Amino acid sequence: MAIPGKTRGLLLGALPCLLAAQGPPPIPVPAPLEAPTLAELLPLRPFQVESGPGLSRVPFDWRGERVREQGDVWILEQGAIQAEGLLLLADHIEYRISEGRLVASGHIRLEGPGLRLRSERLEMDWERRSGEAWALQMDLPPTWTLRSSHVAFTTLRTWSFDSVELSPCPEERPGWKARLSSLKVDLDGFATLWNARVQMGPVPIFYLPYALYPAQAERTSGLLPPKLGLSSAFGSTLGLSYYQVLGSSADATLAPEYFSKEGVLWGGEMRWRPDLTHQGSLSGQTIHQRSLDTHRYRYSLNEVWQREDGWQLTADVNQASDNLVDADFGKGIGYLGATTFDSALYLGRSFTFGSLSLSAAEQRSFFFTTDQGDPFYSPDFPASLRRQTLPQGEFRFFPVALGAQLYLDGGVRLGRFAYRVEGSTTTPDRAYAWDRQDTNTRLHGRLGQWGPFRADLEVMGRATHYSASLSSPVFDAEGGSSDTAVNPATSPFQVDGAAATRFLASGHLRLSGPQVGRSFKDFSLFGYKGELKHVAEPYFGFTETSRYSEAGALPRFDTVDSFPGVNESASGERSIELGLKQHVLGRPGSGSGFADLARLRIATRYHASPIILSDGRYKKGWSSVDTDLDVEPDERLRISLRRSSDLGAGGSDNALSLDVKAQDGSRFNLAYFSTGINRFLVRQKGLQVGGVQRFWDDRLRLEFSANYDFHQSGFASSQVALAYVEPCVAYVLKFTHVAVNKALVSGGREDRIDLTLTLRGLGDLFSFRR
Repeated sequence: MAIPGKTRGLLLGALPCLLAAQGPPPIPVPAPLEAPTLAELLPLRPFQVESGPGLSRVPFDWRGERVREQGDVWILEQGAIQAEGLLLLADHIEYRISEGRLVASGHIRLEGPGLRLRSERLEMDWERRSGEAWALQMDLPPTWTLRSSHVAFTTLRTWSFDSVELSPCPEERPGWKARLSSLKVDLDGFATLWNARVQMGPVPIFYLPYALYPAQAERTSGLLPPKLGLSSAFGSTLGLSYYQVLGSSADATLAPEYFSKEGVLWGGEMRWRPDLTHQGSLSGQTIHQRSLDTHRYRYSLNEVWQREDGWQLTADVNQASDNLVDADFGKGIGYLGATTFDSALYLGRSFTFGSLSLSAAEQRSFFFTTDQGDPFYSPDFPASLRRQTLPQGEFRFFPVALGAQLYLDGGVRLGRFAYRVEGSTTTPDRAYAWDRQDTNTRLHGRLGQWGPFRADLEVMGRATHYSASLSSPVFDAEGGSSDTAVNPATSPFQVDGAAATRFLASGHLRLSGPQVGRSFKDFSLFGYKGELKHVAEPYFGFTETSRYSEAGALPRFDTVDSFPGVNESASGERSIELGLKQHVLGRPGSGSGFADLARLRIATRYHASPIILSDGRYKKGWSSVDTDLDVEPDERLRISLRRSSDLGAGGSDNALSLDVKAQDGSRFNLAYFSTGINRFLVRQKGLQVGGVQRFWDDRLRLEFSANYDFHQSGFASSQVALAYVEPCVAYVLKFTHVAVNKALVSGGREDRIDLTLTLRGLGDLFSFRR
């Protein structure tokens, strides 16, 4: 039996309510459940139908292998009957015409709108939809199963079950189940249960003699189950939530929690889903924490709206007072993976000739205030930085063909941008905002092909106006000074100088040489066998972008500011590029096609004139070697390497990632990064590792995630979880380590151990934190 919406919670009754703090029910999607037709269920069976007197007197449609009448009794063997939304299949069906009473036996299946029942014997009044069933089983989506020795029902509204067994496990011997001596459900009133016992295998772990629970078929407003807990850091915990239905497509939850050592955490959530193309939610938490004497908060907004006329609205807004509020009070603790505090809002539509969009965004970074001999890790650096787009409107027209192989496109961007610097003990809070208008037109395409040689051209004109520039020229491409900023911690963000307008022209010409390849018919290495083909293509490029004399005073917010020219070229760049593209193609045999197993690009540039790099330095001459490597021999292995070296200064950007997947579902992820080139003047170097390892037929799982920061010489965060899994039961031992920001939280490092017993369908039944 499948009961939609809140109704399936009625059959579960108060049992999950008192066992664990469950969330509100899902917002239903208005999609009526219709019983399948006879043709859908029995399309292939060759039926032999017998005729007889009185067959037209039965109040339903029917099909079967054999039908007959004995006086006032109509009998159908191995068949199905259907009427008014109900469908019944059984080995043997008897219908007493004068009484309107039906008796079925053997492999019974009764289905209707919101109803799926299987049993061995069924007796019912077909007209009144009342009756009894024995040895029955009902399926409660998504995974619950209810078994009962007997049920009596009246007009499909009142149900009385005897000897009930409930479990979300599909296995014959579930990891846990609940037994009830009886369960009564009135879909217009209440559900009552007696003698509820929760068992893990043969061992009972919970007993409830009696409970009464609202049983309306629709979602119902009211109190949700209480939340109890104990923590060495926050003391005893008591949470009581109230759930309010706001019509058929929205609801809200108010969920305050009291911590004996810290005070009240006020929280809540609102959800809406008016139709299949529109849904969203708004949630938040706030507390004035006693031990820190500070206000901490966290809230998020998610909205997705795809209209039929092509307009699309998406919102993902995340705000927090600090980088540990999730770990202390929210979902961050115990969930492997990084918490994001970025936000974005997009409204746009694509037309046949172009696209129109309005977007807003914020990226927030929390910084550690330890002295590591670098401006980024100095006590003068701000505690956090917000980089905001407030907002930006953009129109782009799609490429228009100019001849056979040349295309023209372009666009206009109008936006307001801001840096908000939240100071530390020595740096006050400051905010800087400015407007930027940018327009560009680009011509690109193939100039020609002469045998194996090819020439491609890309030219662009750009005009950009800034309502404000940096208060002092932070970036210097003329004077030759090695100092990149007056104050490396704050000068790149002080956008309070005079207005500026930049005009640029930029062009890139690329000449590609002939492809050279070699085949290896019978190749074998590390288990790979087949045919390999190596293809190499050299190319030569020339790039020139006009110079803007006040480039050192422009803010570096995004690529429009840092690399305004084509081919990611900087202001004033005049460079030549030498590169080599290589592909390794493979196939197992001559009867199949070649797959791109590996891609390697090596390129170097010579800068004839000095340019400003993203970190504020300037370079001239042979200054960079870029290497890109992607290896993906099959769907289980992927290796990616990115390297950009600044030979003159000895610095480099490096990124190496490795993803390995096993057939049993295990995976391993490794990433190494080292960067000295970014808009925040940040020298970053770290190692990230994570994955899942499965043992003993997936009964034992090890999940881990760690981030090691070379500048701090320690783990910024790490989490390790060891879980022993039985059918629908998991025992989880979890260790969490977070390096705490001393400017925002109490200081030191935070290490936690959690031991949790989780039951599928009920959530965390027991949790201990140390």
